[in-house]
Amino acid sequence: MKLKVVTSDGKTGARTGGPSTRHLLREAAIELFMAKGYDGVSVAEIARSADAFPNQVTHHFGSKEALFVEAASRAVLRSAKQAELRTRDSKSNEDHTRKLISYLLGPGSPAVMMFAEAMLMARRKADLQEIIRETVAELHVAGEAAMVDTLMRTGWRVRTTPDIITRGFWSAIFGLALEKAALGERFEYSTAEAVALMMINLKGNFSDPRG
Repeated sequence: MKLKVVTSDGKTGARTGGPSTRHLLREAAIELFMAKGYDGVSVAEIARSADAFPNQVTHHFGSKEALFVEAASRAVLRSAKQAELRTRDSKSNEDHTRKLISYLLGPGSPAVMMFAEAMLMARRKADLQEIIRETVAELHVAGEAAMVDTLMRTGWRVRTTPDIITRGFWSAIFGLALEKAALGERFEYSTAEAVALMMINLKGNFSDPRG
């Protein structure tokens, strides 16, 4: 497979095999934005990290803002997947809930906060809103599927449907993330514990069928 590469003088060459330029730009953006934030990263820096040219960012994404929103969306989807993988050995309802939340508000929090900033950025731009909408929908679908899988594996019961639990879960996570993003604050242990208790108590979450 050959991919066209636009050079700084407007000429085109060919890149043979390997990831696409779009993919490389997005991956570079994820790493840089999570490390330095939106304002701390330039388009030129992203392009340089991806072995590309600044005009390729415009070509593939349209703007730095759009690249940020796409990068944030990819990052939070990955973080959600990692959180689900960490819960597969959960021994109880509280253990399962706390593992999900402790990851998303701990090691996974840079991606969650990045997505919260993307949500704020997209609020007045229809094209960016669509990316956010699709990402949230994907989180809900993946979360519901993971919930169903967990129930089938463990025999646990829930007081409401998996889709309602999933939507409530992400609403709590993103509501808190938006607050922290607006205030410029970071997550703390007490914050994660408060969200965990809310989910356990409000949803009734999981119950052991033997109980």
